[in-house]
Amino acid sequence: MTQRTNRIIFNILAKDIEETAAFYETLCGLKRIYTSDWYIVLSPDGGLGDGALNYELGIIDEVHRVVPTASRGMFAGGYLTLVVDDVEQAFLEARRMGADVVQEPTPLDYGQTQMILRDPNGVVVDISTPTEH
Repeated sequence: MTQRTNRIIFNILAKDIEETAAFYETLCGLKRIYTSDWYIVLSPDGGLGDGALNYELGIIDEVHRVVPTASRGMFAGGYLTLVVDDVEQAFLEARRMGADVVQEPTPLDYGQTQMILRDPNGVVVDISTPTEH
């Protein structure tokens, strides 16, 4: 029997979970669906669906005991992509927040406008909007 995936959660190891959650809430409009003193979960729609596949972003205290030892240390080898309604507005908000913008919004030849930045923990984030090309 083939397994069914019910949820997809990408966890970011954070020095400050509140600061990191606020970064994604402010910049991308994600909403909290769970908060504790060591873990926050964000979702685009702010809640768990009715059996639908859920996409979530977890923000976890980097030194909490449940963090797998193999995942501790500097993040490398990947990046997080978040598709938003308006990357230009996200860029303005990123500048207002003092975010580390690596690449300003740039139209790409496959129909996306992409901005690259780093979150407060150094994770590379691609924020994109579909555009006509």
